[in-house]
Amino acid sequence: MADKRGFLHAVADGTVGANGSASGMPPTRAVDFYGTEVDDSSYLSGVVTEIQAKYSVDPKRIYFVGHSNGGFMSYRMACDHADQIAAIVSLAGATFSEDAKCAPSAPVAVLQIHGTADDTVLYDGGSFGPVSYPGALGTVEKWAANDGCEVTPQDGGALDLESGIPGDDSQAMVYSSGCKGGGHAELWTITGGGHIPALAADFGEQVFDFLEAHPKP
Repeated sequence: MADKRGFLHAVADGTVGANGSASGMPPTRAVDFYGTEVDDSSYLSGVVTEIQAKYSVDPKRIYFVGHSNGGFMSYRMACDHADQIAAIVSLAGATFSEDAKCAPSAPVAVLQIHGTADDTVLYDGGSFGPVSYPGALGTVEKWAANDGCEVTPQDGGALDLESGIPGDDSQAMVYSSGCKGGGHAELWTITGGGHIPALAADFGEQVFDFLEAHPKP
């Protein structure tokens, strides 16, 4: 699909910590959780810069997409490198609970996709040990506010995102009024969807449609 749409598609893994998990997950924990001086946020920004040095890249169309810890990391990138990133998509991730830890320098369009039956990263928010994370709605409202949007959503209509649930299983909420240039936020809620949903055949097309609709101004 990246080839079809004319995208450069880079896949990066977080640095593996002492317990076998990626150090960058979630952004509400210190990236250097094990004292290894790892900084995955700067690393990923550097990957983008390296790609730009070797290929023709539209600087207004740089995007991050991730699932679970990749979703958390996508939000961290939007917080830390808003000057570089146009939009992110998070499936079953979340942003920082503490507003002070995320001060984006520019608007970033965000799409949060989350199932109400997710028992790993809870739809209504929760915690990993002592560190809490906001729910799907709270995450999107935070980013709507970051982007200068009115925190009153519009109905984005029904969607079919989960192949294992008959009919339109999801509802879109859109925050697009009053946003700063490049700002936008959406929440796609999969009713009954779990942490690893059986994605509909056109799920990727819908995600690419979102990204292409939200370049930097």
